[in-house]
Amino acid sequence: MIERCIVIGHDLLAGLATVLAGALAVSAPAQSNKPLTLGECLRLAEAGHPDLQAARALVDAAAARLKVSHAAFLPRLDLDASYIRQTYNFAAQPGTTPTQVALFSNGERFSNAPYYDGGLNLHQTLYDFGHRRGIVNRSEAELEAARANFLRVRDVVDLNVRLAYYGVLAAKELVRIRERAVDKQTQHLDQARAFYEVGTRPKIDVTEQEVALAGAQVDLRQAQEDLQVARAALATAMGLPLDQAPEPVNPLKPGSEPDRLDQLLAAAEHNRPDVQSLRDELAAAEADIKVAQANFRPTLSLSSFFDYRNLRFPLVYNWSVGEFVAQNVFSGGANRATLAEARARWRAAQANLDSLLARVRQEVYTDFSELEVAKDKIDLAIHVEAEAKENLELAEGRYQAGYGNVIELTDAQTLATTSEAQEIIARYDYQTAAARLDAATGRRVQ
Repeated sequence: MIERCIVIGHDLLAGLATVLAGALAVSAPAQSNKPLTLGECLRLAEAGHPDLQAARALVDAAAARLKVSHAAFLPRLDLDASYIRQTYNFAAQPGTTPTQVALFSNGERFSNAPYYDGGLNLHQTLYDFGHRRGIVNRSEAELEAARANFLRVRDVVDLNVRLAYYGVLAAKELVRIRERAVDKQTQHLDQARAFYEVGTRPKIDVTEQEVALAGAQVDLRQAQEDLQVARAALATAMGLPLDQAPEPVNPLKPGSEPDRLDQLLAAAEHNRPDVQSLRDELAAAEADIKVAQANFRPTLSLSSFFDYRNLRFPLVYNWSVGEFVAQNVFSGGANRATLAEARARWRAAQANLDSLLARVRQEVYTDFSELEVAKDKIDLAIHVEAEAKENLELAEGRYQAGYGNVIELTDAQTLATTSEAQEIIARYDYQTAAARLDAATGRRVQ
């Protein structure tokens, strides 16, 4: 009965191995996409990513608003012309004397006549105590904020590309490790079968090794699928279709040593685009205060016209030039409320800036600490991997000589595979920590 169960288990494992082998053959399509370095991927993403296109459009919109603001300093010249056909029945207005009514009133008639009018109208604001200048200052600050927002979006895109790029590299390395584990487990299975056939090992060694091989094939299948997902993530991060992900060529290797923490904190406050964007918003709030204060002062302007008009040709010309002073006397408290609102918005912008600076410092500190830990994990992972390989060699030697058992061998192989994978994961963690620290400090990778 036990022997029959072993045979059935053997058949099931053999069938599972066949299915997994077929799945492995069809799950990893050939990648013919062009190999690209990290710098090339970053440049490609910056050229066509939709998020960056949207940010560029916002910069263009802000630049157009600035031109609109500057237009207030220039004169406004309008050309108008009209043709009107109407009746001219006399209708008395308040203040019309009876003599005038008797003189001009001629009953009501449907008869009509044309009226022609055409000319130029010129208007120029001479001085408004900083109202127009404040609007221009706000538009300039909004343009700078839009540019800073574009740089921040670019940094986010760059960070996502770097993380996805390193993710593909790590996934490829893990596939290689899992493939080597399958080869090793296959060799161990062949060895266990050979020993069983000559009667030096029991049948359970073969069954145990078949289970280990099936587990290694499952891990390989998962690693291959993770690689496809990582490639799709890289394509998405670059703004490309899922099937156009490039093939990374840079190895996962340690980068340069980071600067001191105090230098990184100072660089973040100076270089971060989102910090600069909030500084620009603060400048825009200051401009709004100037505009609100100008509402309490008069506006000086110049108006002029030159036109032709008459009931019939030839038309008669007239012209006019005049200066105007306009001063609001009472607005129901609207001007004071507008000034109070502008000052409150300035305080809110200052508080937002202070809050962001605190979060930036915390982000830099956290990313710096994670980078230091990741660097130490690489050294520890290398040491563990070397010990695990030596342990596997000893276990293989003991099993070959007949002193060890199959459980010892499979455990040693599992430990070796796991330690090798841990080294790759440690290197990936280091690269991602370095990328996040660069993003936190506003540093760009060329």
